[in-house]
Amino acid sequence: MNRASFILIGLCLMASQSLAHYPGRQLAFDSKSAPDLVFPDTVTAITEATSPRMMLLRPEGNGPFPAVALGHQCAGLIFNKANPRAVNWSMLEWAKTFVQNGYVTLLVDFMDQRNARSVCAMPENGVTFGRTVKDFMQAAEYLRMQPGVDPTRVGLVGFSQGAIIGLLSNSKGVRENIAIGDGFNAYVSYYPLCGYSRNGPGNFAGQLVQDDMDRPHLVFTGGLDNETPFEDCQKRLKSVIEKGRPVVHTHFDNATHCFDCKSLNGFTKPGRHGQVTYTYNPGATEQATKQMFEFLRQNMPPK
Repeated sequence: MNRASFILIGLCLMASQSLAHYPGRQLAFDSKSAPDLVFPDTVTAITEATSPRMMLLRPEGNGPFPAVALGHQCAGLIFNKANPRAVNWSMLEWAKTFVQNGYVTLLVDFMDQRNARSVCAMPENGVTFGRTVKDFMQAAEYLRMQPGVDPTRVGLVGFSQGAIIGLLSNSKGVRENIAIGDGFNAYVSYYPLCGYSRNGPGNFAGQLVQDDMDRPHLVFTGGLDNETPFEDCQKRLKSVIEKGRPVVHTHFDNATHCFDCKSLNGFTKPGRHGQVTYTYNPGATEQATKQMFEFLRQNMPPK
């Protein structure tokens, strides 16, 4: 490596470190790491929604409808292309569930267009936290422009990686620095990582739960989750709730990571805290679903 390369790397590290205490600035800096996503230009009929992929779905009728953008887990919508059992069918089922409950639904795939296979350990092909926060802020504006969507009722519902994106997005400072529209009106995060993150070089380094959360936010965690352990969520969310932030935290003692993932029941992989096993929990999933829709109705009411 030549001297110019060392200088360039040093300057990049200095820039990243200088932004470390300013989450909005750092995420805005990281948001340039990959090209913008191309969102669907047509609506997919629910009968044609047969595999998990980037798609826009809508209920029958003229609206006005509330809308949601759905954020998938760190391994994407296709966990293993050679193994159909590892396809992320739960995200497709969530998309259909939202449509059936009267929501225009954008199932976001922030990895496929960038040829990224997994961002569980570190960014891949520019899929950083900053880039994906920008993706979802762009998704919010995309949804607001769809016919029949009520622009005052647009939410983000994320799972694991998507849940982290929700935590980072629900910040006045982040919205001001990325400066794309008004963000989302409400957020739901399923089993996020809540503590300090340094997820690989070139990615956001800092607390994932922001002190300036200012929009309604529902967070679900599981007591048997050893992929994103819930203890950090309990501590950090308790702190922001005590500061008066509009956050609700629901904890399921007997739930693992991905407790809603019926098709991945028994799926195992190595994790940072030992082997991770997903166990589908129908009781927790049903309770979370009921609470989530009530939360969204209360916090994104029709005008």
